[in-house]
Amino acid sequence: MRNLAVPEIWASPEPTVARVDRMRTRDQLRDTGHEARESDVELLAGLGVRATRYPVLWEKVAPQHPDVRDYGWAARRLHALAERGVEPIVTLLHHGSGPFYTELTDPNLPRLFADYAAATARRFPWIKRWTPINEPLTTARFATLYAVWYPNAFFDDAAFARAIVNEAQAIALATERIREVIPDAAFLLTEDLQSFTAADERVEAYVAHKRERMYLSCELLQGRIVDGHPMHRYLVERGGIAPCELARLARRPQPPDLMGWNYYPNSERWIESDGEGHRNLGIVDVAPERMDMRPLLRDAHERLRLPFALSEVHVLGNERERARWMLQRLADALAVRAEGVPMVAFGAWAAFGMVDWVSLLRRDERVCEDGVFTCAGPHRQPARTLVAHVVQELAAGRIPSAPPEPAWWERDRTAVA
Repeated sequence: MRNLAVPEIWASPEPTVARVDRMRTRDQLRDTGHEARESDVELLAGLGVRATRYPVLWEKVAPQHPDVRDYGWAARRLHALAERGVEPIVTLLHHGSGPFYTELTDPNLPRLFADYAAATARRFPWIKRWTPINEPLTTARFATLYAVWYPNAFFDDAAFARAIVNEAQAIALATERIREVIPDAAFLLTEDLQSFTAADERVEAYVAHKRERMYLSCELLQGRIVDGHPMHRYLVERGGIAPCELARLARRPQPPDLMGWNYYPNSERWIESDGEGHRNLGIVDVAPERMDMRPLLRDAHERLRLPFALSEVHVLGNERERARWMLQRLADALAVRAEGVPMVAFGAWAAFGMVDWVSLLRRDERVCEDGVFTCAGPHRQPARTLVAHVVQELAAGRIPSAPPEPAWWERDRTAVA
């Protein structure tokens, strides 16, 4: 056990409400049972964490009409957390397409979302930290390039461009509207931290495109996507976005205050050609020597110049593997912080587990993953795991030793993307 200045520690539930098809959604708050258990607030508070990324989701609050909102569930939870010393960092959209009266490529999405954000700020003016949209780039990719979530487009550059620009406009407008109510509000942008390696020269251009694309949501909000930027040309020429839309974002940037990076074993991607150029899905190589996020964190800070949090720290595995992953990622983050990269928070994810993420929520098989606590479902109480002990120690400023045995990502060399 080491005593070391640790960053702010978070523990957060997995709250995705994803529209997997036009009229079918998957709801992690319901499937994990968190929605039904007010006692989960006590479990989070008992960890001693300072904050939690907590959902006040558009689809749950205003499912039928944009002007008909029910904040009852959210209000009870947010106040209970605050009373127990846990600050909510409120998320408004988490891998969602919005309620059924809109979707990611709807030109009305930014305005509708900003109206919801403003109403939520008026309802909870004491909330100081916000995540308007979680992982906008990942959500747009899954919905318009991989056909996983609605609108289920497959490698549709125009749909992707419309979705990611819509999300950026929605975040920018929501930021303005929230700050009209809460002038000192702070904003977190979360995304998947990725590494891409080309297997051969046939995919080098595609890999270069993916490396640029990883920063797209943040650079749109920073006002950097201007003429001459590789993503400007892509969005205009391949995506059909009007240059004036990008110019408006550049004229009125709304950069996040904090960048939240999420890193998983399949964040390290080895891209092999399948003969279809940019349609390649490739192979993910998780060789032990490549599971090191420190170079990625350095590159991200050099590019974006933002303080960062590790906002989702979780892995599929038994409790000893999950604890080992958490402490390895903390070591990476503290190493770059010692070099001067501003790392301010470390977030345990999937506090109450997750369901069917092995199929990206496409298949309703009730495949449960434990998190900080066990994934109990709607009818049982979660139990502490070894990860809960690790989080509690970190929250107290102590870093426990990691379980010594190698975990699956240190043994297995490949996994399907």
